[in-house]
Amino acid sequence: MRGKKIGVLIGYIAMFVQNIASFLLTPLLITAFGNGDFGIYKLVLSISSYFALADLGLSNAIVRYISEYKAKKDKISESKFVSLIVLIDILVVSILLLIGILIYSKLPLIFGFSLLPNELELLKSLFFLTLINGIFNLFTNLSTGIIKSYENFALLKVINILRTVIRFSVALILIFMGYKAFSIILLDTILSFIILIVTSSYCLLYLKIGISFKLITKKYAKKILSYSMIVFIDAIAFHMFWNADNFIIGIFLSSSAIAIYSIGTQISTLFFSFSLIVSDVIMPSIVNQVTNNATDEELTKSVIKIGRIKLIIIALPVIGFIFLGKSFIYFWVGDGFSVAYKIALLVIIPSMIAALYDAGLYIMWAKNKHKIKSIVSLIISLLNIVITILLVKVIGIIGAAIGTAFAYTVGYIFFNTIYFHRVLHLNMVEFMKLTTAKLWIPIVGTIIFTFFINQIYSLTVFIFLIKVVLITIVYVFLIWNLGMNQEEKIMVINMLGKRTRANK
Repeated sequence: MRGKKIGVLIGYIAMFVQNIASFLLTPLLITAFGNGDFGIYKLVLSISSYFALADLGLSNAIVRYISEYKAKKDKISESKFVSLIVLIDILVVSILLLIGILIYSKLPLIFGFSLLPNELELLKSLFFLTLINGIFNLFTNLSTGIIKSYENFALLKVINILRTVIRFSVALILIFMGYKAFSIILLDTILSFIILIVTSSYCLLYLKIGISFKLITKKYAKKILSYSMIVFIDAIAFHMFWNADNFIIGIFLSSSAIAIYSIGTQISTLFFSFSLIVSDVIMPSIVNQVTNNATDEELTKSVIKIGRIKLIIIALPVIGFIFLGKSFIYFWVGDGFSVAYKIALLVIIPSMIAALYDAGLYIMWAKNKHKIKSIVSLIISLLNIVITILLVKVIGIIGAAIGTAFAYTVGYIFFNTIYFHRVLHLNMVEFMKLTTAKLWIPIVGTIIFTFFINQIYSLTVFIFLIKVVLITIVYVFLIWNLGMNQEEKIMVINMLGKRTRANK
């Protein structure tokens, strides 16, 4: 439990460092690259994100099975599993290289109508670097998944903090020296390689993870792949859902439109990361509960507990962005990106609601009841693509955000609620009632206070920051005194108390 609390705490420190670095670096990149090249930079990141699909859903399987073997203290099965993943990764890398060569040859055909010749050349020069980066990340997924399963979350978060600080510092130097997008992608690739070496060495030398290819059998490989392939379908749906928009905008609109849309989605990703840290930490414990045959009532209580924690964490930034988001974007990247506020808002609200009960997803995976959910996610992603194409042609980049918001609401809120209730037997009625119990009072109070304080009109950074501080103070005061239950207060006190003693 102590490791989980420290992992969450350091996770939020890491997230804070990453977001500050991104906040400071993004306007510098826009200025140094220009809107067009910045759009290409974001486009190639969207394209390269599909390389993560080469993982075949194994990242999820790694945490799920290593956590199970660790709970059973079964080192032989652990070694067999890790050996199988290594073999699969080697095979996948070979296929990935062939696919990369094919995509590279087709880039002018795909984007030739919307991008200028110099933009196409930049896209091609960045593409193969991101492919190599994707290969490094593929192998890193194995080592980081093992470390998560052993619940050493603090190590991973410290690595993330160091990576962020180094990336920011070196990128800053490169920008001021006049280097462009290629140097930033090269920097990311070098850092990915270093992290691969560090995490792999930790697993082999400290955790004593064994590798023995002789243990692998066809029956065992079929069992693991049957699980991971369903997760792979869900991964395809996820990447299509979140990365197809930039791809579509790049085909039908322009590189500048990609730049504006990516700012909106970058903000929504920031809010998503607030809850993702809690999710990363709790998955091994959820697997342990399922492995130890926890009852449906016990699992429902866990989902409610995690959902309340997430709501407490993400309610404040969401409220703040709703009222102060326009000013934030203006101060951050300038007046030319005002549309990004609407884009972010359309995506943030449904994603916030869905994030509250995504602990149910881990129960679903642990119980191997994810097949139908993965297929539905794929259908929803295809629906999002169709809606986005139709709306982008009519109303531009706002159409992409509307398509994403609609599909998210249908697939990740309505369907998940029904599926968790009927298939996983989680009491979602009780979840919705108890997750918001008492918390709605300080949330509504903060909304009212924020509404009135936002009537103070000012375009100065100082007044903006004063508003942020006052809203935060009011929220913390109300949530502590009117919203949090005793268990939640004790958890916060223990976490901060242990952290304080550790620093002495």
